[in-house]
Amino acid sequence: MHGASVHRSLSRPADGSRARPIDRALVIHHRSGIGDLVWHIPYIRAIAAHTADGRVSVMAKPSCRAADVLAGESCVAEVIDYDYRPRAGEQRRGRHEGLRGMFELVRSLRSRGFSHVFIFSSRVRYGLMTLAAGIPHRAGFGFGSIERLFLNMPPFIERHAGAGNWVYPEATSFARAHGFVDVAVTPRLAIPAPLIAEVAADIATLRRPVVAMAIGTSEARKDWGSDNFARLAQRLAEAGLGIVLLGGPAELAVGERIVASAGCPPDVVRAFCQRSVLRSAALLTHCALCVGNDTGVLNVAAASGVPALGLFGATRPLAHDPLLDGIEGEGMSAIHPEAVFARIRARLAADQPS
Repeated sequence: MHGASVHRSLSRPADGSRARPIDRALVIHHRSGIGDLVWHIPYIRAIAAHTADGRVSVMAKPSCRAADVLAGESCVAEVIDYDYRPRAGEQRRGRHEGLRGMFELVRSLRSRGFSHVFIFSSRVRYGLMTLAAGIPHRAGFGFGSIERLFLNMPPFIERHAGAGNWVYPEATSFARAHGFVDVAVTPRLAIPAPLIAEVAADIATLRRPVVAMAIGTSEARKDWGSDNFARLAQRLAEAGLGIVLLGGPAELAVGERIVASAGCPPDVVRAFCQRSVLRSAALLTHCALCVGNDTGVLNVAAASGVPALGLFGATRPLAHDPLLDGIEGEGMSAIHPEAVFARIRARLAADQPS
């Protein structure tokens, strides 16, 4: 973890204590992925704990499904969509692109009367927009001098210099620099108990234990492929396990193809390619393990308290959560179903009570 500037936040005195609660806070989440948002949840909670009413507003891109993912978070007062530069696959223009879109967003933010904004990003545009929206106290990463022109609440942090993904380490550094946490906090989701009970009926007929497969991906290079998932499903079925396939609506055809290719009876495998991330999280709580692509569901599994085994042929393994393990390969095609099956059996055996 890298260090932070010696400057102190304007929201607290020099001794490090907070003089008074933050009046009304906005948290800006920049990244577009569901997993990225999950990594920020402990720091959203930590900021909310320092506000007058214990709640914050969160601004995030539609692709990270913030309204759904954060639906169980009592500390989130509202989610504000920032519809800017949708993913290429969406083939549309964002509502907040261009000057007209930016002015629309600025007006919306100004009307809410925020006193503070905490920007989990180094993008200059967030400081500019929140300054234009009249938010008096503005904190952001502050990597560059231009960005700092629009921020007035140091300390600023440095870019992550270590190996692997930088998003979680930089979010942690920002939260630590402003005194919201003392150490890195492992992400955990708030899943409503009634939802957990409700989804139990969806998999009541499946064999136990149940292994979940995260078959979705936002990038083709991270996709293990339906043939590999089908072969793994066959091996899990032979071992007497139940299988749940998890993805979004875009993975419906893939899920059906895996089920057909695996040739397993209905009490062995079911596909849930649904829009609600939180409902998938509730399903995961009934599973013994989740295996799959480096994607949002994999991070949701670990954040739901479920051991997760990621397939990392295109990216470096994630190391922020002790529940998240990984299999590496020189490309996704180098990761073989038999090797994945062996790791699953070993992990399930290790988790059995002695």
